Amino acid sequence: GVDLTPSYVVEEDCAAFHAALKRTCDAHGASYADMKKTCDDYFYLPARREHRGVGGVFFDDLDAPWAGDFAVELMRCALADDGPYMPVAARRRGEAWSEAEKQWSYLRRGRYVEFNLLYDRGVKFGLSPESVERVLVSSPPLAAWGWRKEPAAGTPEAACLAVLREPRAWVSL
Repeated sequence: GVDLTPSYVVEEDCAAFHAALKRTCDAHGASYADMKKTCDDYFYLPARREHRGVGGVFFDDLDAPWAGDFAVELMRCALADDGPYMPVAARRRGEAWSEAEKQWSYLRRGRYVEFNLLYDRGVKFGLSPESVERVLVSSPPLAAWGWRKEPAAGTPEAACLAVLREPRAWVSL
């Protein structure tokens, strides 16, 4: 699957990301709505009552005749210059971060690692020596952990957390 895990939720980025995924799904007769729901359900941290990111499409258990071709096309689309990731990266690449914003991003990265270690199927059902390396190599080099750290109301961090606690419909179905 493909999902987006931003430190800060920028509405236009999330909408553009999901629109690109929906276009790819529509072009292949795949159900964006079903795969988005599967993604939202899967990337959830129950102890935190929040999602790891703003969703995407996920199809681990998809049993459809087009599934294999779709997976290949989705990955091609995801990495293309006009796919869901690259335009977002291009828009945000040169932005400066304050020290407080960096600290928030480290906390969000910690949630990413937390999900991978505690809830990801590959880890949850047993680690092999090779999978430990995959988990660690996919982890961000800087991360932080905090329990019950609530951002101040009205801040961009609080807005981010509100979205992560309640998945949104980013595109019209």
